[in-house]
Amino acid sequence: MIKAFTRLCALLSILLSSCAYEKADEIATPKVVCTTPSVVSYSISISPILDRNCRSCHNPALLTGGVNLEDFAVIKQHVNSGVLMGNVKHLPGYMPMPQNAAKLSDCDIDLLQKWVDAGAPNN
Repeated sequence: MIKAFTRLCALLSILLSSCAYEKADEIATPKVVCTTPSVVSYSISISPILDRNCRSCHNPALLTGGVNLEDFAVIKQHVNSGVLMGNVKHLPGYMPMPQNAAKLSDCDIDLLQKWVDAGAPNN
């Protein structure tokens, strides 16, 4: 009887120790589900992202880095060259933006990418 109890305790201890979460960070911080519209609008979706994250430095008054992100033609140049997405995605060889700040959210990056993939229309 004691041997059976000891075996049961050993088995329970093995089973319980294997129940630990392997991805504790995913449990602690649930991933936000992104929803993007079927057509991404520059005026409704993209310009507000630039307002929140970019234009405090990249505007006509400061022209940080010589880039005015209030000018759609300049934005389009950076889209066409790949610089915009390279910077916001923090890809190797690009300047991580926003500078000295956290990377944009995955949702914002996904929205920007969808807009770029659609040809970055001024809609």
